[in-house]
Amino acid sequence: MRVLYVESPIGFGGSLTGLLHLIRELPPEIEPILVTSFDPAPYIELPEGLVHRRVAIGGRRGSGGGPLAGAWRYFRDDVRPWRRAVDELIGEFAPDVVHANNALSANWGAGQAARRRGVPSISHQKGFEYSGRLTRWLVRQSSFTRHIATSGAIAEHLVELGLPRERISTIYEPVIGPVEAPPTRSGNGRLVVGMHSILGPWKGQHVVIEAAADALRRGRTDFELVVAGTSPAGETEYLDELQRLAARLGIADRVRFAGHQRDVYQFLARIDVAVHASVGPEPFGRVAAEAMLCGVPTIVTTGGGPEEYVRHGETGLHVPCNDVAAMSAALERLAASPELRRRMGAAAREYAVAAFDPRRLTTKVVDLYHALVEAPSERE
Repeated sequence: MRVLYVESPIGFGGSLTGLLHLIRELPPEIEPILVTSFDPAPYIELPEGLVHRRVAIGGRRGSGGGPLAGAWRYFRDDVRPWRRAVDELIGEFAPDVVHANNALSANWGAGQAARRRGVPSISHQKGFEYSGRLTRWLVRQSSFTRHIATSGAIAEHLVELGLPRERISTIYEPVIGPVEAPPTRSGNGRLVVGMHSILGPWKGQHVVIEAAADALRRGRTDFELVVAGTSPAGETEYLDELQRLAARLGIADRVRFAGHQRDVYQFLARIDVAVHASVGPEPFGRVAAEAMLCGVPTIVTTGGGPEEYVRHGETGLHVPCNDVAAMSAALERLAASPELRRRMGAAAREYAVAAFDPRRLTTKVVDLYHALVEAPSERE
C-alpha cells in the first residue's frame, strides 16, 4: 500500500516530528511518500527509504482588506497551490491513501485533490482551528474521508465546528522515547528547569521567565531555567524580547537559551523539571509526552491535550494558561521536593510508555488505511 503524506506547515515543528515517528513505525507493506513546503534536513533526520518531495508553497502572505479579502488570499495562497501540488503527486505516485498532516484548514486543497482523483484521504488534525464562519464552512464541506484527532480536546473541537463525530478517530501522537529513562540527576548543583519547543509567544516562554523571576525573588528555591528551541523560519524578534525580559527582571544569569535541540532526550536528561506553558489550549503537547518518557515531572497548562494525560499531583502539575502566579507556585513546589519529583517522574514514565507506544498507535492508523481502501463506498 502506498501512502502520500502531506505536511502543510511552512516550517519545522512538532507536527512533522510526530508524523516521522509514525512513518518510522510503519510495517513494510506501507510505502510512504512525504511532501513538505520546507527543507526538514537542518532540523531532523528523515527515515531511511522515505521518498521526499519539496514543493514551493507558502511564500506569499498579506493582510488587511477585511474577511472577504482574507478568504480570497487563503484560497489563492493555500488551497489552490496545495490542490495543484497534491493532484500532480497523485498522478505521479498513484497512492492508495492521502494522509494530510496538521490541520483541516491548511490541508483543504489536498482533500479536494484526493476527492477529485477518487483516492480515500485522511486529515490528521493536530491543532485548534480559528473560529469563524469560513472555518465552519470549511469543516462542513470537508472532502476528507476520515479525520484523526490528536487528542480528545481536538475531537470535541471538530464536533463543535460541525464535523460529524462518526468521521473522527481519536489517536494520540506516537512518541518514540528512550529505551530506558535517563539516570535521575544526583541533586548536586543547581536545580534545572527546562522548556523545549518552538520559540513563539503562543508557547509562553515569556510567562515562564516571569514566573521564574517571581519564584527566585522569594528566595525559597534556587534553580536555573534553560529555554531550548528556535523561532519559525529563523526569526529572532521573540528571542530578543525574551533576553531583554530576563535582563529587566534581574535573572539574566539564571536563564540560558540553548537553541534547537536535535536530540531532545539528551536535553531532557540534563533537567529536573519540564515546563509546557502554551498561553492557549495545546492540541497534544509532544514536549510534555517526551518529558514524561524521560521520567521528568512536567508542569502543563490546561485546556488541551496535556491536561488529559498529565495527571495533576501524580505525574505532574496543572496550571491555568497565562497565569504567572500559578506557574511560579508550581515551580516552587517541585523545586522544593526531590522526593516529589522522583515519585512524579517515575509515575509519568510508567504511564507514557503505554499511552504513547509508537507501534500500538501506528497500528491504529494503519488499520484505518486498510478500512478506507477496502471499503470504496466510504469515498462517496
